[in-house]
Amino acid sequence: MKRIILTGGSDGLGKEFAKKCIKDGIEIIVLSRNKPDYPCIHVKTDLSIEKDLIRACNYIKDNYDEFDAVVNCAGTISLDPIDSISYHDLDYVYKVNSMAPIFLISNLLPLIKKNGADILNVTSITSTMFDISADAMTYSSSKSALRSASIMLKKELDGYPSRVITFNPGGMNTGLVGKWNNDYSDMCKDWIDPVYIADVMKYVLSLPKQIEISEITIDRKK
Repeated sequence: MKRIILTGGSDGLGKEFAKKCIKDGIEIIVLSRNKPDYPCIHVKTDLSIEKDLIRACNYIKDNYDEFDAVVNCAGTISLDPIDSISYHDLDYVYKVNSMAPIFLISNLLPLIKKNGADILNVTSITSTMFDISADAMTYSSSKSALRSASIMLKKELDGYPSRVITFNPGGMNTGLVGKWNNDYSDMCKDWIDPVYIADVMKYVLSLPKQIEISEITIDRKK
């Protein structure tokens, strides 16, 4: 791999993944609001805003039309109880977690096909479970939407070298929950270190094209 387009690369799992790729000489194009603190090409993008996404896609088409993978790693969370979900949170979480990656892939699909580029969508283990807390309804349903889109993308790319990889990690200590509510920061301190998840992501993408691992679920040992 020589170049990867990455959403959510300014912190958390995306940052750890990008740093590992850069060590191997892979160029990273990061779409995020905040500029990462490592060498990369940064395209300032608020993933919840349509015009930002369109501008980012056009920039990529005009300047970096050759790439090897699109990795959708951006994510946000809401853990409001089921009877207290706000429309604002629902709208924002869905825009970042499912609408933005689907829209990005849709806009870049001709280039993905031309390049034989892989797609790796980071969802969540909650998108595969049915016995989780109802407080995770907004988050898990938004990730389930992205997981469903990955299945459809796989069919769309039959006959092309491109692979579609759905990645369902368990709870990680990325600071995501703390961003939503700082009072919940401590609950994640013993969760998975994102460094190890980033290792698996990079390894899967580095495998020969003949090997297609369509979906990986990584549970957190309780």
